[in-house]
Amino acid sequence: MKKIISLILIFAAFIFTSCEDPIQIKLDEGSKLVVIDAFVNDLRQDQIIRVTQNDSYFSGKKAPPITNALVLLEDLTDAVTYTFTYANGNYIYPIGVNDTIAKLNHQYKLHVTVNGIEYTSTTILKRTAAIDSIQSIYNEGNGGFGNQTPFYLAYLWAKDKVDFSPDYYWVRTFRNDTLFGEAGELNLAIDGTNGSISPEEANNLDSLTFTPPSTFLGFKQYKKFDKVKVEIHSVARETYNFLLQAAAQIQNGGLFATTPENVKTNIITPKDQTVKGVGWFEVSKVEVKERIIF
Repeated sequence: MKKIISLILIFAAFIFTSCEDPIQIKLDEGSKLVVIDAFVNDLRQDQIIRVTQNDSYFSGKKAPPITNALVLLEDLTDAVTYTFTYANGNYIYPIGVNDTIAKLNHQYKLHVTVNGIEYTSTTILKRTAAIDSIQSIYNEGNGGFGNQTPFYLAYLWAKDKVDFSPDYYWVRTFRNDTLFGEAGELNLAIDGTNGSISPEEANNLDSLTFTPPSTFLGFKQYKKFDKVKVEIHSVARETYNFLLQAAAQIQNGGLFATTPENVKTNIITPKDQTVKGVGWFEVSKVEVKERIIF
């Protein structure tokens, strides 16, 4: 149970960045965990990996960073290794405006060494979808949305490549540069819809337009001149399932709550070590689009 609760809190803090009241739970300390949050992408911005301990979650405090780790990202396809340097609680690799360390179809291996123990994970960067545009839809405020003030809705127009390889996407939406990051706002899709689509099902078309609910961008309302930004991140099938499970565990509560379960991890700990590594590693290709609402 101790590991279950700590993982739920860890991933709630990392993925969804929502502000919640501290959860006071009396649990045995148990063994320590090394928590690795490594979501890398091809955006032209500094890439960040977090390495923390789980201990302080039991006191309601922010997880303390591990400051002495060696963090390496190895591009197995090009035989190139990138070293992330610790600064202000994160391990950072600086990226120039014309650079990237994430390349399509390349295989990557993460190495995180803490106190002589090396934790590893591997993944392949998958393709992402193409964004055509973001449409603004005006509503006068009397259409059953519980708001009598006029507002806008944003609708995503994007296309998925159709073949025999299903694509998994994480759609991240920002309003005025603030991410909709709560668990209930997680927007995931397979082939732009709720399941994989084969060429036969698509009548041999090369690509298909995304369908609801992925296109509704969290069902959020916007005002005139708000900025809407959308990022479509490619993710592996395992990452898609991990995000679904993490969100379900964070929201798990109430009369019909299910029994908590350990959130998955793709971090590998050496078999002879007692200090386990948990968390997730992914490298994504990202398509970005933004517009001003009017």
